[in-house]
Amino acid sequence: MNKRTILGAVLGMALLLPGWAAADEKVPVDKLPQAVRAAIEQRFPGAELLKAERDVHRGQIEYEVKLRHEGRRYEVEVLENGEIRDIDRDD
Repeated sequence: MNKRTILGAVLGMALLLPGWAAADEKVPVDKLPQAVRAAIEQRFPGAELLKAERDVHRGQIEYEVKLRHEGRRYEVEVLENGEIRDIDRDD
């Protein structure tokens, strides 16, 4: 192997490891970032937050939050800055 091949392999692994290491990390709901909590509260006022996970998706930190609102369960994906990316109703 030449130096260029080794360097490319090392750089490739360095790019993959941060996403792999942080995949599906459980987060206590009371430790969610304020922006995430505020976005959920605005969209689902008075919701009960059940559980949360932190993940890195396409280089961005994303939180997957399961909640109960008005008798229904939802799974909400929220970026660290509070942008809601997806809402799924769990029936």
